[in-house]
Amino acid sequence: MKKITVHLGERFYPIMIGRGLLAKAGNSLKALGIGQKVMIVSNRRVAREGKLLPSLVRSLKRSGFTCHIHLLSFGDERDKSEKELFRLWNALLEARLDRTSTLVALGGGVVGDLCGFAASTYARGISLVHVPTTLLAQVDSAIGGKTAIDLPKGKNMVGTFYQPKLILSDLDSLATLDVQTFQNSFAEVVKYGVIRDPKLFKLLERRGTVFLKRAKKHALGSSDFRFLEEMIYRSSKIKALVVERDERETKGLRTILNYGHTFAHVLETASRYRMPHGEAVGLGMILAAKFACKLGRTTTDFVDRQLALIRALCPASSLRKVAQKYYFTWKKLKPLFQHDKKVVAGDIRFVLPIRLGKVQVVFAQKNDWQIIRSIFQEMGVD
Repeated sequence: MKKITVHLGERFYPIMIGRGLLAKAGNSLKALGIGQKVMIVSNRRVAREGKLLPSLVRSLKRSGFTCHIHLLSFGDERDKSEKELFRLWNALLEARLDRTSTLVALGGGVVGDLCGFAASTYARGISLVHVPTTLLAQVDSAIGGKTAIDLPKGKNMVGTFYQPKLILSDLDSLATLDVQTFQNSFAEVVKYGVIRDPKLFKLLERRGTVFLKRAKKHALGSSDFRFLEEMIYRSSKIKALVVERDERETKGLRTILNYGHTFAHVLETASRYRMPHGEAVGLGMILAAKFACKLGRTTTDFVDRQLALIRALCPASSLRKVAQKYYFTWKKLKPLFQHDKKVVAGDIRFVLPIRLGKVQVVFAQKNDWQIIRSIFQEMGVD
């Protein structure tokens, strides 16, 4: 097992990464000194597929916790809505949870975002524990305290900063995931390699495709779990360090975690959130690298190397096919850039790669939009 501590003064918390953590969750939560009542928030897919929810409930009950369960309706981005948020708030009230109670988010990034928002606002803030069950959530969304719901014209536009008490990243929860779910998660890991960790990027180049072949056959072995542990640890460590130095994204450093996301959020919003996040981030990184190259900030060698890895590990990376599927046009996409959270006084910020392991935050200039449009045209969006 590996452990990372996120140092935020009195609000510090551990990230635990390893196997068998779900069965020990009761002891881990008991050590936090929290109240007896716990609400586990998950979705119907997690509840239906496998033993994660029963295992968590058994562990918590053995440690003396009273457990309530709330399942979100859809199991996808549609759960990050005001309707599902109000439904969860009412469930907390009906279960008579109070300020000593705890919300436990069992699921992927959508569950974590919504659950975190609810925990930060119910009774003006109750304890939060993340038990992420996807690779994407374990390397990224569960860490750092961002919570959110979506608006029809903007992803993650309503939310809070609210840190958890604990994150339990149990590798065994990943064992039954289908290969598409892993592919949807790898984009965020590639992101960490690009922004801060060339060794992680090289690890993905060396081991990623072999891992996916075994995941496709549901034949993960001990070497695959070691690969997962190392990949999750390196990614989590980067995010923890960035969050420690710029928790609320006021100093500019945390913005680098949005590499590829300015483009990605536009694509997701235009698809009405039907487009998988990992596919959008993969395409977003491709677009960002091409933009940086046309500005002279990076090399064609970097663009090609990143493209090769994204194509090997991530969902289909053809913007042309995506545009046909979701009816994207430049006229439809361009206004959505203004709805991005990184817009400052009307100016749009992009995180652009300089070389492997280094990125830079830049503001788009007026003339840049013709370049961006040309890139979309080259990739099949008129």
